[in-house]
Amino acid sequence: MMHLECECGNRTNLFATGDRDEHGREYIELEDDDRFSFMIGEDSIVFKCSFCGYRYRLKNYE
Repeated sequence: MMHLECECGNRTNLFATGDRDEHGREYIELEDDDRFSFMIGEDSIVFKCSFCGYRYRLKNYE
């Protein structure tokens, strides 16, 4: 399990679903969809806090 916490104190967890893709990587989902939303871009994923609107960018490092 992974945890995501905003500067405002809002927090959620990401958990493994048990399902895997063709490469053996396990899918993860947000525990509570109402607390954070996410947008997938070309080279990153952006998490947005639903309470305060703050955004976090996780860049792709391949």
